[in-house]
Amino acid sequence: MRDICGLLEARGIKVLPLRVASDAFFGLSVAAADGGPAIAVNVWERISVERWIFTAAHELAHLVLHLADYDVIQKDEEKRQEREANLFAAHFLMPQEVFAKEWDETRGMALIDRVLKVKRMFRVSYRTVLYRLSETGAYGPEIWGRFQADIKRKTGRTLLKDDEPEALAMDAFRASFPEPSRAGEPEDLSPADFMEDRLFRLVRQAVEKAEITLARGAEVLGLPLEEMRLLSASWLG
Repeated sequence: MRDICGLLEARGIKVLPLRVASDAFFGLSVAAADGGPAIAVNVWERISVERWIFTAAHELAHLVLHLADYDVIQKDEEKRQEREANLFAAHFLMPQEVFAKEWDETRGMALIDRVLKVKRMFRVSYRTVLYRLSETGAYGPEIWGRFQADIKRKTGRTLLKDDEPEALAMDAFRASFPEPSRAGEPEDLSPADFMEDRLFRLVRQAVEKAEITLARGAEVLGLPLEEMRLLSASWLG
């Protein structure tokens, strides 16, 4: 989704970027009866752009699913509504059919590389990708621990609350935001954007069918054998 603000505004929903120096406030939505429909998103620079995008989709869910429950006096939203809004946002940003197709096409890549490639493709947080994967029977909630373990093995540390690897630039949220990137490009490209997945997928398929050995797979991919072993150990689903 290139410009979620443009998409919402084209449907008559006002989007109001606010800068609030707090990582406890992400956004809110306003019903038509109170001057909306409108969505306010905290675009404080310490909050990732991926979170801005997710917040916009999350607040859209409240407008769509919980309009009858709006109460300007009640400040604490029910946990059920929050769970529903998160689920809506995750599927709105990553529709199941397209997500399943793109995830399947990265089958030969290491788990970390798969998650980062898909996250950049859909312009979401790595957490949103893991959330969608954790819903499926093939992965379940164990995917969170597996991903963090792989990250720690690769980088020597786990990701903290505010970490967002291969983060997006501001124009992914609103195309009219000032360009923050180098050389006047609308957005810095990431190595994750250039990960070649087809060859990795074919090698994995051949290895799993015992058509080639791991050593031959390493030769095809141009990897040391030990790195190929680590890659094959990370294959999931």
